Amino acid sequence: MAKKILILIYTVILSVIIYTENSCTKAHSAASFENSTKISKGVMLQAYPMKTISTASFNEGDIVYFINPTDLWAYETKVLPKNTYFRGYIEMLKMPVKGVNAAITIKITEAILPDGSIKKMNATVTQNGNAQIGGNLTPPASYNKTVHPREGMYWKRAGVLQYVPSGEYEMGLHITLPTSDIIYIMLDEEYDSSADSIKKENMHK
Repeated sequence: MAKKILILIYTVILSVIIYTENSCTKAHSAASFENSTKISKGVMLQAYPMKTISTASFNEGDIVYFINPTDLWAYETKVLPKNTYFRGYIEMLKMPVKGVNAAITIKITEAILPDGSIKKMNATVTQNGNAQIGGNLTPPASYNKTVHPREGMYWKRAGVLQYVPSGEYEMGLHITLPTSDIIYIMLDEEYDSSADSIKKENMHK
């Protein structure tokens, strides 16, 4: 009887030790996750243009700025403070032509924090999930009336009148990103808020 009691006590003690070790491991993992300083690739960040951006007044290579409107937290860690500036440049710009609207691609290269420190960032301004903003086709400028015959024994002499594009399309429009419109910046690489700051001379020219 005493032997059975000792075995039971040993089993209980062993179970408590294993449970404690597992709990510590899980707590450590959770703490590591909660204290993360990184934002994963593919995450969308909200921002506002600091100045209205338009294909009518900007050129490829021009520097542009956006501002982060809210603090971004990873549990207890602030990974991106409010009023952080996103600095980038116009990578590609196409003027509007007949049939096609203007198009623009904007790359983000740095995050300038409120304390003045500068962090590397690799991201792209997106619209509807696309890296290229604009570049879509314009509506037809006019339509022609065309009679299409109907098939079948009951429609030998009958036809249906339809309107088809004449081949002429409307002039494309410029792309404009006003300061009042929120845009989304998609991270092309993981961003680490704990990474070393860079100097101004090392920023994208």
